[in-house]
Amino acid sequence: MKLPVQSNKAPLCVVQISDCHLGAEPGDRLLGMDTDDSLEAVLNAVVEEYPNIDLLVASGDLAAHGDASAYRRLAVRLQDMAKQMVWLPGNHDDSALMRSIVGDHHMPSRLVLGDWQLVFLNSAVPGQVGGELAQDQLAVLAEAAVQAQPTLVFLHHHLRALGCAWLDEQRVANADALFAELVDKDQFKAIVCGHVHQQSEQLYQNIGLLSTPSTCIQFAPNSASFALDDCNPGYRGFYLGEKSQFQTRVSRVKGVTFMVDNLASGYE
Repeated sequence: MKLPVQSNKAPLCVVQISDCHLGAEPGDRLLGMDTDDSLEAVLNAVVEEYPNIDLLVASGDLAAHGDASAYRRLAVRLQDMAKQMVWLPGNHDDSALMRSIVGDHHMPSRLVLGDWQLVFLNSAVPGQVGGELAQDQLAVLAEAAVQAQPTLVFLHHHLRALGCAWLDEQRVANADALFAELVDKDQFKAIVCGHVHQQSEQLYQNIGLLSTPSTCIQFAPNSASFALDDCNPGYRGFYLGEKSQFQTRVSRVKGVTFMVDNLASGYE
């Protein structure tokens, strides 16, 4: 989704990374891919494309198995990349452990940056792969909905079917409750997720629904069952301007070949 940014001042730069799946030790692999190595390639590409980042959002499944060592390693690597950083939990994460390591200031529910409001919702459900928004998360959204600023919402799980049957079973179970809060709220410009390890753009109720690739393995679009894609790892960048205008695009690592087990039928 690309909209023109018309502004007399520099637009805000927001970068989203997602689904890093870092193991307990550097060099641990997911379906053959070294997830530290792929993350490093993504972050190098981010710095080259976006040298001045106002906000870096890491939108869940940051650790493969919720290991403290993975969160500490990631925190050190990301600490100087942006003026502000926000982490969201995914279904592979330990949310409480993550918060104890990075602190409450890196896991807010809402930020105001310049002319924009950014909302961060926790869609992870302990012990489940699929997502759901608890009442306190819907309350965050309701509070945000009374604000006049143009707004982006970030969460881990996707809200509507992408045409990828096995993944669509894992979307936010009560997405209708979220959309009910946004009826006639035209300040909400986009809702952005990870989890699906692929790029997508939809429009629903005049709100952009965007998903962002993983920093490691990629899932094949439009697949009935688990299948990997041969796209390289990637990330999503935003420029947020005045008058509710924004630009966004997905970029992928170039010039590198990553090893992956294309015969895999799933992972844990």
